[in-house]
Amino acid sequence: MAPKCVHAAVGASILNCNFIRIREELKKLVDAGIDFVHLDVMDGNFVDDITFGPSFVRNLILDFPEITFEVHMMVEHPMKFIEPMAMAGVSRYIFHYEVTKNSSPDYKYSVEEIIDSIRSSKMEVALAINPDTPVQVVEPFLCLVDSILIMTVRPGLGGQKFMANMMPKVQHLRSLKQSTMADIELDGGVSPDNTDICGKAGANRIVCGSALLRSTKKSEDILKMRRDLYSTID
Repeated sequence: MAPKCVHAAVGASILNCNFIRIREELKKLVDAGIDFVHLDVMDGNFVDDITFGPSFVRNLILDFPEITFEVHMMVEHPMKFIEPMAMAGVSRYIFHYEVTKNSSPDYKYSVEEIIDSIRSSKMEVALAINPDTPVQVVEPFLCLVDSILIMTVRPGLGGQKFMANMMPKVQHLRSLKQSTMADIELDGGVSPDNTDICGKAGANRIVCGSALLRSTKKSEDILKMRRDLYSTID
C-alpha cells in the first residue's frame, strides 16, 4: 500500500550512461548517496528507442543488492513485463496511463487491471503520465498506487530541457487530500538547478540523469536536491 509518510528521495537514471562502463558509473552514483536507481525500459514502439529487458535488469540488481531499483516501462504492453521484472528483483514498477484501456480502446488492459497485477507480484506501483496528458486522469487512482510520475520532458530521450510548466500538475495533485500519502515523482531534465521549484510544487521524489552523471560533486548535489524536495518528515 501507499507509504505512511512522504519522504524526499533522489534517484539516478542510467539512460545516458556509457553502457560499456555502466557498472563503474552506477557504483559512483550509489557511493555518492542516491536513494534508488531508475531504469528506463523502452520497446521501440511507445518511444522510438530500445534499451534493455528483464535479464539485464536482473544482472544489474544482483550486482547492486544494497539499493532499490525501479523500472519505468516506456512500452506499449506493460502487462507482459510484470512477472519477469518482479522475478528480476525490481522494487517499483512504473507504467504509463497512455497505454491503457482507460486512455484508448486500442489497448487491452485497464489501469485497474495493471495495478492489480503489479500488486499481486509484490512490487510497488507507480502510474506515469506524459507532458500532454491532463493530470486529472490519474486522480481516480491516487489511493491505489504508491506514486504518480509526471514526465517533465518528452519520453524516450535523455538530456532534454526540464519543462517547468509541468509544476501546476504537481501542485494540483499535492493539493488533493488523497495525495497525502502518495509519492509525486518527476522525471526528465531534473538537476540541482531546478529541484527547488520541484519541491515547492510538492514533488518529493525526482529522477536525475545527465546532470548527475556529469557532476564533479555528486554527493553534494544529491544532498542539495534531497533538501529541496517536499517531505512530511522533519
